[in-house]
Amino acid sequence: MHQGTDATGQGGDDDPRGAATAQCPVRHGGGPLPLHGGAAADVPWARLRDTYGGLAPVEISPGVPGWLLLGYKENLQVLRDQTYFSADPRPWSPSGRAPARSGALTHDGEEHQRLRVPIVDALAQVGTAQLVPVVERAAVRLVDAVSAEGRADLIGQFAAPLPALVLNELFGLPDAYGHLLADLTERLWSGDPDRAEPAALAIRAYFTGLVARKRTEPGDDITSRVLGHQHSLTDDEAVEALSLLWENGHEPTTHLIGNALLRLLEDPAVWTAYLGGTLTVEDFLDYVMWTDSPLRILAGRYTTMDIRFSGARIRRGEPMLFGFSAAHADQSAVRGGDDPGALTGNRSHLAWGAGAHRCPATSFARELVRTAIDMAVDRLRGMVLAVETEDLRRRESMAVNGLAELPVWFTATGEKAQATAEPAREAPRTRWVRRRRKPPSQGARYQAPLAQAAEEAPAVVRRSRPRPVARKAPPALGARYQAPFAREEPEPDSLERLLATWRGRS
Repeated sequence: MHQGTDATGQGGDDDPRGAATAQCPVRHGGGPLPLHGGAAADVPWARLRDTYGGLAPVEISPGVPGWLLLGYKENLQVLRDQTYFSADPRPWSPSGRAPARSGALTHDGEEHQRLRVPIVDALAQVGTAQLVPVVERAAVRLVDAVSAEGRADLIGQFAAPLPALVLNELFGLPDAYGHLLADLTERLWSGDPDRAEPAALAIRAYFTGLVARKRTEPGDDITSRVLGHQHSLTDDEAVEALSLLWENGHEPTTHLIGNALLRLLEDPAVWTAYLGGTLTVEDFLDYVMWTDSPLRILAGRYTTMDIRFSGARIRRGEPMLFGFSAAHADQSAVRGGDDPGALTGNRSHLAWGAGAHRCPATSFARELVRTAIDMAVDRLRGMVLAVETEDLRRRESMAVNGLAELPVWFTATGEKAQATAEPAREAPRTRWVRRRRKPPSQGARYQAPLAQAAEEAPAVVRRSRPRPVARKAPPALGARYQAPFAREEPEPDSLERLLATWRGRS
């Protein structure tokens, strides 16, 4: 067996698997920690770290072992180190797929840069002046839909559809496709296989159709910039890149909005500091990232050789999972607990990643979330939780830390009620004008009575004029005559067919 080296250059043992069993303190605690079947939903991270240290053996799915990074420094080191830890699962996984949800392009080195740079450059051209109006328009439509009710679910009716509507418009498609993407996303993460599987296929069709349309009809949008980039991505590569941008941008953004709104609603001190300006939006978002990050656990790296790391011997190719919630609770990295003042200005959290695979949409996501929170606070006046905090339901997900719903009460605006109660305006009266009747048509064609009078009248000699040459009638036109000018209606493209099909199912 290959004799490995650890990250500090020290040699490993000849049997890393057996040594791990003999020396790792986790094995004495009852075996690997299961992370499937909802076991990771309520993990006591502090106690887990006290038991296992900075690294714990886990069972990702039945029969699939792995390692969960618990310490802040362990997570950070694996994020940055591309020598001992690879993001590419293909050499290690028989199926070529990651054993759990990943948060990065599954490539390294030059290939990773070739696929990443078009997305980075495309997002860099979406500045605040372009992004904020898009977010505001989408937020206003969502808020106006519930403003007259006085109650809403801020996850299902606001935070979840908002990123889909925003990304869809920036991708270069009309709003109808944004609502389609939002609906498909909700079905995909519903936890119901009967709804999730058709939605996954439809989302793939959405991005395939998006790339096909923008190949033939480019515009000033993210998709066209990615396709027109000098790195010349293939259609399949562009579909994967845009799908990853959506996947990594949608759910984390949704639950960053939801977790931030929850923190405002449940903590009067934070609400007062936020509205009073003593807690800036940027500092508030970092505070939420530390205390209630939308990402809990993500698969991300595979060891490139047998190594000794954080007191354990790890075999080549074993998956390493990032434990962001555990790292953010590590007191060696953050002090002050839940105190917003102690965390003000501390942007060293790992929610955006680190190293070569750091999230390329950090500024984009922060601006979107900031605008969304401001719109909700400004337009939903008197907003309070509709249930007790302990009665809120959390997502049962290994990867995502968020709420299933966030029910609130607020002051209804009454706009819809006024619109329905407004009396209909009387239509303007039409002024009728009597028109003079035209004289009856005359001539042989109409059996004119002047024919008889013309016989009785004296003949009048008139100069003969040349008989006009009859013009040839134009060829008959129209479908009945197989007109040559008739153009066939263009067939709907795959995106239009997807929209029509999904509307029919709904």
